[in-house]
Amino acid sequence: MKRITLILYNSYDKKRWHEAHKRAIARAAPVCWAYNCNLAIMDFPVEDVEEVKEISTTIGDSGKYLRMLIENNKFFIVDKFLSQFGVPIASTSKPDKKKSITPEETIGLLTKKPIGIFIGLGRHGLPKDILEFSKYHLDITKKGISLETCTAIGCIPATLYWIGEMYDSRGYKRD
Repeated sequence: MKRITLILYNSYDKKRWHEAHKRAIARAAPVCWAYNCNLAIMDFPVEDVEEVKEISTTIGDSGKYLRMLIENNKFFIVDKFLSQFGVPIASTSKPDKKKSITPEETIGLLTKKPIGIFIGLGRHGLPKDILEFSKYHLDITKKGISLETCTAIGCIPATLYWIGEMYDSRGYKRD
């Protein structure tokens, strides 16, 4: 199976480094480590990994998993989607019907290509340009239920991981 990159998209303040930014990164890091995902932050008001390393928190074993992602080249600071992330997928509770993809279909895609899944921070979610740019829209609940950012950060990789455990490397369901 190919790699998932969770891309936290900053829809908060783009100029000031807020506690909300730091907490989202701290919460995503252990989830990404647990489910073998990369973590990228996009449009965050930070340019240097050293600033990120200095996040002081009790979340994620005091930043242990964030440091492990950084040390293993599984953490990225970006201002645009990188081709190495694979197929761009927007997480949304209101997928465009033409772009909608189920978690199961996402796993089928993941057997062939890496994927980058955008998760919007804050109540505004992902902006229109990210939704338009994304090849697919994933509603992880399959029910149109809007999830709080940190809930989505946990649900998306966990759901995909466990669905992926049900399929072999060719995309066929295991007995």
